[in-house]
Amino acid sequence: MTSRSTIEKSVFVIVALILSGALWRAISGGNDVGTDGDQRTQVVLAFMYLAVASLVALQFRASIQSFARNPALLGLLLLACASPLWADTPDLVSRRALALVGTSLFGVALATRYTFEDQLKMFRVAFRIGALLTFVLIAISPARALSGADGGGGIRGVFPHKNILGGVMALALLVEWTLREQRTRGKIVRIISLCAYGVLLVSSNSLTSVVTVAAAVSVTWVIRVLYARRQIPFPLLVIFAVAFVGDIALVGIETRDVMSMMGRSADMTGRTELWSAVAQTIMTRPLLGFGFSGFWKGASPSAALVENQIRWTPTYSHNGYLEIALSLGFLGLLLVAWMLATGLKRAWLQAKRNEGYLDSWPIALFLFVTIHNVAECTIAWQNCLEWAVCIATIIGSDSRLRMIFEKHEEVEDFPATPASEAA
Repeated sequence: MTSRSTIEKSVFVIVALILSGALWRAISGGNDVGTDGDQRTQVVLAFMYLAVASLVALQFRASIQSFARNPALLGLLLLACASPLWADTPDLVSRRALALVGTSLFGVALATRYTFEDQLKMFRVAFRIGALLTFVLIAISPARALSGADGGGGIRGVFPHKNILGGVMALALLVEWTLREQRTRGKIVRIISLCAYGVLLVSSNSLTSVVTVAAAVSVTWVIRVLYARRQIPFPLLVIFAVAFVGDIALVGIETRDVMSMMGRSADMTGRTELWSAVAQTIMTRPLLGFGFSGFWKGASPSAALVENQIRWTPTYSHNGYLEIALSLGFLGLLLVAWMLATGLKRAWLQAKRNEGYLDSWPIALFLFVTIHNVAECTIAWQNCLEWAVCIATIIGSDSRLRMIFEKHEEVEDFPATPASEAA
């Protein structure tokens, strides 16, 4: 590996670590502020996205082809950048829309420059650093590692919130589970990492993340082993799943019983009431929404009406699909649905081929993202690693684009003929 390649990969690891949220509190001096609510954080993000844009520019043709093959992504970014025109706080919405563009470009840069194996190895380094930093903070300052007073218990480590820690550790588990090791030392480190992620995930008390990664791993295993390898017909697997759910219903187990066993209230800690209020608010601006990420925490006067109705102060909708409709209306939701449907189709085709263990990564990632956003918000979310990984996977799972990228690499790696030899 050349020194240039090492430096470039180090930059990608640092960007991934920042977008995971592991450095936000350190950058902001320990203040509990949002990802775009502190000047130091804004400066760091600005320089980071300039570096990402430079990397994308170096692969200009491949990047253009990526957007051409994914018009829904381009449309979503253009819609977000245009949304300050109808937002109540245009300056705030403009900054967040630019951050969304930067986050998405990071995903494009990953897809155009690296294979899935290289991407996952870089993510693994970033996740291991984040987990290590969290354990160090727990050891030297346990109080600072605990969730805030309104965090609902659990630890947050070096991350801003316990749910962010939970989401990152769940994604880390998925990455580590997907990758394989040949050497004994690597296998040992992998097992230790999986155990560490599991401990931090449970300690975060983020039930959504636990359920998400468990479901993603389970369904991916069924597709990879039972369907692709054992050749069990997919309709038969669906029948088994429906029968299993039906048996649970016949036994009389209800949602509130399951939530009670997991230590949660039947309304999912106030989420169902929030979702109802958000759905009503969406209908007041159904087409274009309130502007990208321009609703909560006083960004729109309508947020106060929702807070008065539910009697607490949320910072997002706790549902990625509702949040998109709230920010960018049904037009934005349609673009996101188009993107996810395209990604899932590509991932399914790659999983069916089952030519290598990494062929299951795209389907695992899309299952993770779609399930996670039922109760959290990471789809089209600024400064969010999960969204960048989603973009990289949508582009990277396109077989036609992969052939184009490989041809570009072959042309770049082909040694130029010296002028003397040409003569």
